[in-house]
Amino acid sequence: MTAISDTDAGTREALIRAGLDLFGRQGFEASSIRAIAQAAGVNSAGIAYHFGGKDGLRQACAEAIVATLKQRVFGAAAAMPPLDGLAPEAAVDLLLAIVGRVVAFVAQAPESETIARFVMREMTEPTPAFETLYEGLVGPVHGALCRLWAVATGTEPEAQETRLAVFATIGQVLYFRLARPAVMRRMGWSAMDAAESEAIAAVIRGNLRASIAAMREGRS
Repeated sequence: MTAISDTDAGTREALIRAGLDLFGRQGFEASSIRAIAQAAGVNSAGIAYHFGGKDGLRQACAEAIVATLKQRVFGAAAAMPPLDGLAPEAAVDLLLAIVGRVVAFVAQAPESETIARFVMREMTEPTPAFETLYEGLVGPVHGALCRLWAVATGTEPEAQETRLAVFATIGQVLYFRLARPAVMRRMGWSAMDAAESEAIAAVIRGNLRASIAAMREGRS
């Protein structure tokens, strides 16, 4: 097997960054090979060489998102072991910790903007890259969070109410990325740094606790 040189690896990373940005902002069809290569600062032939073409680059962008979010945000949730014997309050604590990590990434990580744009375009206009995002991240992570939620509330992991409750919690977090300009203007914030991130996380954690309490009460 031929080793990938540092130069080749750097070129791949630059093209993926450019692809994430342009595919997310302009869409796949509107993002030309030339424009992507120019944004990456490489020769246009690099896309065919490294990815086999623009479709391959889009797929590589999706794979890069999965790898980044698993490593930096969702790793523990995506690879969660069986939860037999886990106490309900311990499950709540794990969910609260995950909320904190996700909010910190969404609010503070510079790359969260390009990732969010790419993912939202795939959600509204699904392509084969959507399947990579779903099978590699959305499905496994949502399933793991549902299992935690079930332990915390006494519901079934695949019950409709459990799955919807987890989606609702995720939606709260995503709003602060997708509507970031509106949030910052309304809050009078000039940036979303650690203090702002923690303020957002505190509110979402409070909502999560309230949702869990309501679901527990509804089952009593």
